[in-house]
Amino acid sequence: MTKQQRDDHVRRTARHFDRQAAGYDGSHTVRRFQSRAQALVISNVDVHSEMSILDLGCGTGSGALAIASQIEGPCKIVGIDPSPRMIREAETKRRRLGATSVSFAIGSAEDMTASSEFDLIVCTNAFHHFLNKEEVFRRVHRALRPGGRFVVEDICDDAWMMRTLDWFGRIGERAHVGSARSSALRSLLAGAGFAEIDVDIVRLTWFWRIMIGNGRRLDA
Repeated sequence: MTKQQRDDHVRRTARHFDRQAAGYDGSHTVRRFQSRAQALVISNVDVHSEMSILDLGCGTGSGALAIASQIEGPCKIVGIDPSPRMIREAETKRRRLGATSVSFAIGSAEDMTASSEFDLIVCTNAFHHFLNKEEVFRRVHRALRPGGRFVVEDICDDAWMMRTLDWFGRIGERAHVGSARSSALRSLLAGAGFAEIDVDIVRLTWFWRIMIGNGRRLDA
């Protein structure tokens, strides 16, 4: 994959979500499935004061703000997303809630250059938009401090219904690259250098299944 291909994909993704930003939180898919999946993940992450946290592909900021609400004391939470209008929606929420520990910025997982900066990186409902998942995971690993944790959640292609949904996404949405099976997620985490890897499959409804990957960076 060339830099031009990567940059073109990031721009397409940004344009796609710019068009959706204003009504994103109220859409049926987000309300019925994606927000439930995100809430499940965030309610189970171990967070505390003094942590530095990144929400990768933060969208309208719901995840980062929910994490902030769980922490008593000082912390640093950053959300990045390639869509300027999604970031604008996130900033509106942040100001309304007075969440001074949270900040949002335009940025993409593919261009992330942070090194040993975060204790926790969370990525919910965004994995299927990454063009080069292997490279993204390597960048995540580098961005974590030793002992840091990466939690990622997305559609689980272990189920044939989710594979069908993934297929329609590839056809009908230019920003959709593809989801994966739980075994592939585990391989991606291991290939990027993560240890103590757990990948769980959760059924939200009879139709919708998600996979939750949890990897810790142990190297110095």
